Amino acid sequence: MIEQIERKPSLPLWARIVLVMILFLIMTGIFQVIGVLIAGLSLTDPSAMENMGMREQLILQFSGFIGTALVVFLFRKYIDRKSIKSIGFSFNNRFKDIGLGFIYAVIILGLGSLILWVTGSVEFKYLELNILSIFMSFLLFIVVSLNEEIFVRGYLLNNLMTGMNKFWALLLSAAIFTSLHLLNPNLSVLGVTNLLLAGILLGASYIYTKNLWFPISLHLFWNFLQGPIFGYSVSGQNIKSLFTVELVGNETLNGGEFGFEGSLLCTIMLIISIASIIVYYRKKELKA
Repeated sequence: MIEQIERKPSLPLWARIVLVMILFLIMTGIFQVIGVLIAGLSLTDPSAMENMGMREQLILQFSGFIGTALVVFLFRKYIDRKSIKSIGFSFNNRFKDIGLGFIYAVIILGLGSLILWVTGSVEFKYLELNILSIFMSFLLFIVVSLNEEIFVRGYLLNNLMTGMNKFWALLLSAAIFTSLHLLNPNLSVLGVTNLLLAGILLGASYIYTKNLWFPISLHLFWNFLQGPIFGYSVSGQNIKSLFTVELVGNETLNGGEFGFEGSLLCTIMLIISIASIIVYYRKKELKA
C-alpha cells in the first residue's frame, strides 16, 4: 500500500497570513460593492447605507460572504494544498457542538440579561412578534457567522497553529478578529476588550478539535439572541427586535450604545466561559 504524502504549502506561514488578509479585504470590498448595486443602494449617499433594511443588509452580507468563500477556497486549495473540509467542516459527532454553541449563547445572553434586569441596569419592553423580520435576521446572522468563522477560525487560526503554539495562535487570531470590528459604531474600551475575549472564546474549542461547528453555532445564536430577540445593539449596530432594551444607569454595567458586548458583566461571563472550555479539553487530553 502506497502512503499518501502530505503536500506542503507553497508559501511560508507569514506570507500566507499577510496575503490572505489583503485579498480578503479587497475581495469582500469588491463583492459588497456589487451587493450595494444589487440592493439598489447609492454608493455616494452615506445615509442610504446607514438606514438599510434587513433585505439590503442580507444582500450585502451574502455578497461579502461569496468574496470570503472564494478567497478561502483559492488559498486552501492552491496555497495550503489541502482540502476545504480540513478547515473544520467534518460532521462526525459534531451535532453536539452545534447544541453546545446554542447553550453557551443562551446562558451568557440569557443569564447576563437577567442579572442586568434584576440589578436595574436595563429594562425590557415587548414590541411585536414579526415572524418575517425574525426569520430574515436569523438568515442574516447565519451568513455573518459563516463568513467570520470560516475566515478567522477556519483559515487564519488553522494556519497559525501550524507555525506556533496553539495558545499564541488563538490570541493572534482573536486580535485579528477584533481588528475587523474596530470601525463598528459606538465602540468602547470594554467593547474592544470583549471583542478580543469573544474571539478567544470562539476559537477555544477549535485549537483542540479543529472543527468549526461550535464557533459557528455560538456566533450565530449570540448575535441572534443579542439583537433580534433582546434588542441590544449587535457590536454597536441596531437590529429590529422582539423586545426593546432601555439602558439605565452606568454604561460600564449595561454596555451602553455598543450593546451587551460593551458591558463589564459580559467580560466576566466571557472569561468564565473560556476557562470552562479550556479546562474541559485539558482534562480530556490528560485522560487520553
